[in-house]
Amino acid sequence: MEPIADPLAAVRNLFVETEEAAPVVPASAEDCATFSDDSMVCTCNNVNAGEIRDLIRSGECNSLDDIQVKTRAGGSCGACLPYVAGIVQVEITARPDSGI
Repeated sequence: MEPIADPLAAVRNLFVETEEAAPVVPASAEDCATFSDDSMVCTCNNVNAGEIRDLIRSGECNSLDDIQVKTRAGGSCGACLPYVAGIVQVEITARPDSGI
């Protein structure tokens, strides 16, 4: 008789302590400026640059975490995460109240 695969192995792996995630390095302001508001930044979750910019400018979102919770951008494959983080950084820095 063949051993039965553990059906809960994948779930258990979610709770195993792993190395701390590497910090996200935002794309440069120059790279982020190439995205028009209609440009799709996160194709997995259908989020464009304008949506990210609007959420930051309106004050509804104030960080990369806020954007990820609200839009799920960068939460699937992760390939767009540097661009999402870069756009957030550029918009927060451009705020009149940013003090930067």
